[in-house]
Amino acid sequence: MSRKLIPINEQYKRFISWQCRLRKMSMREMGGKPSPGMSAGLHSIRGGEEQARLQFLIVKQTPEDVTAEIRHIVRKTADPAEWVKNGLRILAERHYQDDFNFQNNLTASFSLDSAIAEALKEAGQCHLKFKQDSIDFAFDFDVMLLDETDASYQSTYWHNRLFNPTMPGKVEILAFIPQLI
Repeated sequence: MSRKLIPINEQYKRFISWQCRLRKMSMREMGGKPSPGMSAGLHSIRGGEEQARLQFLIVKQTPEDVTAEIRHIVRKTADPAEWVKNGLRILAERHYQDDFNFQNNLTASFSLDSAIAEALKEAGQCHLKFKQDSIDFAFDFDVMLLDETDASYQSTYWHNRLFNPTMPGKVEILAFIPQLI
């Protein structure tokens, strides 16, 4: 049985909708623990074997408000358990409700000495394969280093900091821009 071919833009909309569903479940049922579909196998744009598995975030079109809330939660107390409890309340209740409010770009954070980040920046593009249960998506992406002042950088940094109290103060955050036809 062959798969029905879906135009890439429509398929990418379905992908973002699926990501929102996975993340709602993660926040509501798994304490924020990422599910397998929230990560992707990293491949060269030319194909080949999986080179690494990376966790990705989806970022709101205008992330500034939720970023400010999460930053406040983290800075308000030194207790990481409080960070997660209060952050989950925000993320589970309203953050992933409307899939049309998210950018097409994905983001991922890396340590400053990450060989994977260096290779991605040098290549400037990659192929990502997402899979969970019987659902899978695969797309080509352009890769771009984000500046610390970028709203997507800040959103990604503070979201990751919420769940990782040992995260260093300086990281690199890459944007993955889908090559949509």
